[in-house]
Amino acid sequence: MECDDYMNDTEYIHNEPYDTELPSFKQKDRGYNRVYRKRIRTSDGKLVNMPVDVYSSGDVGSRIRNAETGQYYDFAVGSKKENLFFKVSLATGECTSLNGSHTLFYLSPNHYMSHLDAYLEPSEQIAWWDKYNKLPKENIPKQRREW
Repeated sequence: MECDDYMNDTEYIHNEPYDTELPSFKQKDRGYNRVYRKRIRTSDGKLVNMPVDVYSSGDVGSRIRNAETGQYYDFAVGSKKENLFFKVSLATGECTSLNGSHTLFYLSPNHYMSHLDAYLEPSEQIAWWDKYNKLPKENIPKQRREW
């Protein structure tokens, strides 16, 4: 049996409609932002501006959103449950999302540093983990329980 009727991996990865429709779909997302960070390009080792997709959460009362994945949680911005997340305000002027917010929520300081190539003093990381470890464990988001 020949498999010529099926797409090969190259055709699937470089599917033109998908490559153009996904970015336009993201741009309609009220919390979507594309920011740029200097990173080393693996192909030639040069330091270049690379795009990083981030998702901001809305105003007080809206659902918290994971800045890396865009996933919504059943916790409200401004509630006590907000302390389950590492909160960052990206006040660089780069966030131009339709929801008008530049507040980002991460599962931990490590996720923030990895996602945006940021640096935090170890004392800041320890302070957040100390605060986090004092919180009731039944409130922990499912992703963190799976670690």
